[in-house]
Order: sequence, then structure tokens, then C-alpha cells
Amino acid sequence: MRVRAGAVLIHAVLGLAVLGLGCGGRKDELGPYVQKLKEAETYNAKLVEYRYFLKSDQAAKAATLEETIQAYLAYLETFGHTRDKVIMAGHNALKRRLDTSLKKIVEPDFPTFTISALKQIDIIREGYMVQLEMLRKRWEEEGRTEEFNLAWPGAE
Repeated sequence: MRVRAGAVLIHAVLGLAVLGLGCGGRKDELGPYVQKLKEAETYNAKLVEYRYFLKSDQAAKAATLEETIQAYLAYLETFGHTRDKVIMAGHNALKRRLDTSLKKIVEPDFPTFTISALKQIDIIREGYMVQLEMLRKRWEEEGRTEEFNLAWPGAE
């Protein structure tokens, strides 16, 4: 009887230890998300480049803007699900901005392409900046020692 009681006690202690380890700390979702979003900088740099072309009457060089936005949106779809509701809400809002821009941009051969493309780039930039501000705030709230290194290209 004593051996059996001891075995039950050992199993109970081990079970509590496993539960304690599993619940002990919250999984870091902010760091990996920021790192993955950092990889999107190539899309942002391309949007900045298109903006330059559009502003300098070189709209033909921005003809692939729609494809870039589609690729950007597809990249954001690869992020997967996060349990952090704030990160997920901002991420989904950014995806909605990209999707809306895709629907509103006109064909490169339309006379209003330059105006439309500039507006869509600005809408995407605004959405990205909102997400960055939320992430930066969260970064500081968590007291992270690493530098928050996300920014829109050319922004200070």
C-alpha cells in the first residue's frame, strides 16, 4: 500500500511540475513577429521606389505596382496565427489596407494611374506606420533591451 501511495504521489508531483512549466511564461510572439515583419522591408522599399517614379513623371517604371502589392499581401498571409490579439488586429488591418489598395488601383495605361497609385502607396504606408507604432509601444511596455529596428524606408 505504501509503494502505491508513493507512486501516486510521484505522479501527482510530476504532473503539477509539467503544468507549472507549461503555464509559467507566456510565449514570446512579439519578437518573432517583428523579425518576420522586418523581412517585409523589401516590399516597403519597392513602394518607396515606385512613389519616386510616379512623382518624377516616370509612371511606366511603376507599372508592376499591382504585382508588388499582391506579393506583399501574399507574404503577410504566411505569418500564421498569433494568440496575441493586439498583434493580430494590427496585422489584419494592414492586410485589409493592401487588399483595398489592390481593388482601388487602376491599370497603368489609364490617365489616372499616377494619382491612384500614389494614393494607394500612401494608404499602405499609413497602415504600416499604425502597425509600427503599436508594435513599438508594445516593445517598450515589455521592457525589451534590444532596439526596435522597424521603420518605413527613408523615415527617421
